[in-house]
Amino acid sequence: MNRFFRLIRNSGMALTIGLVVGIMAIFFNAAINGGVALTRSWLIDQNPSVILLPIIGAFISMGIYMIYLKEGQIGLGIVQVLVELEFIKTQLMRPFRVLMHVVGATVTLIFGFSAGRFGPIVHLGASIGSNIAYYLKLESKDIRLLIGCGAAAAIAAVFHMPLFAAVFVLEVLYKKQFADFFAPIVMASVVANFIGRATQNGQTFPVELNSISLISLELIWRYVIFGLVMGLFAILYMMSIQLFTGLFLKMKHISIRLFAAAISIGLIGYFFPLNFEIHNNTTYKVLSGEFGLGLLMAIGLIKILATGITLGSGYIGGNFYPGVTIGASLGMACGKILKPYGVDHSLFGLLGIGAMIAGYLNAPISGIILIIEFSGQYEMLIPALIVCALSVSTTFHLYGKDIFSDAYTKTIKNLV
Repeated sequence: MNRFFRLIRNSGMALTIGLVVGIMAIFFNAAINGGVALTRSWLIDQNPSVILLPIIGAFISMGIYMIYLKEGQIGLGIVQVLVELEFIKTQLMRPFRVLMHVVGATVTLIFGFSAGRFGPIVHLGASIGSNIAYYLKLESKDIRLLIGCGAAAAIAAVFHMPLFAAVFVLEVLYKKQFADFFAPIVMASVVANFIGRATQNGQTFPVELNSISLISLELIWRYVIFGLVMGLFAILYMMSIQLFTGLFLKMKHISIRLFAAAISIGLIGYFFPLNFEIHNNTTYKVLSGEFGLGLLMAIGLIKILATGITLGSGYIGGNFYPGVTIGASLGMACGKILKPYGVDHSLFGLLGIGAMIAGYLNAPISGIILIIEFSGQYEMLIPALIVCALSVSTTFHLYGKDIFSDAYTKTIKNLV
């Protein structure tokens, strides 16, 4: 096929997928936000009935598992996209199966469990690209491309960060195959981002960096310590999910796992209601400087515990936005301990977000871009480079794998 014609065709498909996925992602986001607003009305005055919130979610999730999903179909959305890319031409992300994962993820998020919408939304977007490609009977390379376009478009539509969306897909899903897939994936993500911004109010984080240089000698040694510490927190996050996955697997029946986790999350939420709050709201409050050192540490560590319980027990959801909240809260806490002179209070919170993502996803470029797009400040490039590089180096040398490695290996073995 003529290369120019192929470029025109791929660009057209990328724009189309960006449009379709952008609209679908908006509906998914609206369903979660509406459901959360409804169920969180229970949280007034620490009413003891809030403990029932995750238990109700457990009943619904159990029904989804028993009726619609098999054990081998359980897992994080991004892992399943990686498996689809490995077993191209097998169409593992069939529409009904993906729909059940999306419904399951919506239940997880609405009923107070600690998970994110990032993994499910990537799964949804990638599946739309995948099914369009298979319907058109495209070649393997083009199927891979449309899967990436769908994933990037979904991220951009919901999170309003088109550059991060494109870089994340290229770095995590395609392992840095920039040359082959860069242009169409960026186009799909930009179109979906435009649709998302036109139909919903995106939440921005208040960042006002003072005139002090962000690369002074006084700050650089703090960045070095900070990057190493955030790498350790990233390892703790991964170990929490791995530990609870192993513990819950000892419970032979899925219903026992779901209800044991629901009771645990209910008790955590009763004594620490912030755990029931939706992640982007908590992150906004953290970066706005509303919490002291003790509460910041509590938010980060309890979120690590609650996310490990949620995902380890088998609830469908992502690990990205919990990681953002953990990075922001523990980053702000470290900033209060390091006490840099003359810089805005949110500096280390923003750096913590990128360092956390870079560490546990093994995606330093994505972490750097995330910091810049969150803050809107290109002056943060050098600090972002330092903390993300050190965070990912710490996790790589001490832990040796990213958060998807075990689940990916297990899924591949089940399919072979």
